[in-house]
Amino acid sequence: MRSPTIVAALAIILGGTALSSAQQNAQGAVELSNGTKVSQNPSLPKLNLSNSQREQIRKAVLTEHNEVEFRLAATKSAKDFTPAVGARIPKGVKAQSLPTPVLSQMPELRDYMYLKMKNQVLIVNGMTNKIVDVFSETQPLS
Repeated sequence: MRSPTIVAALAIILGGTALSSAQQNAQGAVELSNGTKVSQNPSLPKLNLSNSQREQIRKAVLTEHNEVEFRLAATKSAKDFTPAVGARIPKGVKAQSLPTPVLSQMPELRDYMYLKMKNQVLIVNGMTNKIVDVFSETQPLS
């Protein structure tokens, strides 16, 4: 009869140890055996698109039929969302990979996604779902 008690106690002890280890990892960097510290909160470099790059993206996604529609149950709550740099895209709205021709010309965008919403193209950080750039879907950029 003692073995279930011992197993339960071990589970609690080990569970507590795993939790504190996970908490430590969430707080900062992990140190590798060679002493190198690896951030647990990686981030993408700041994106600075030129107008010609935006125009190239705009042209590539213009023919894609994937504009966010607010008639769907999953996206209905996003109807009142105003896209802005720094904002997180609403729940239920999914960004997608940039088209292959764009990525072949601008490989630095491979970790970014896009979505078309309210006649705008939103460039989204694929790791955080935060908007990093917004420009018109329909108006050419000069």
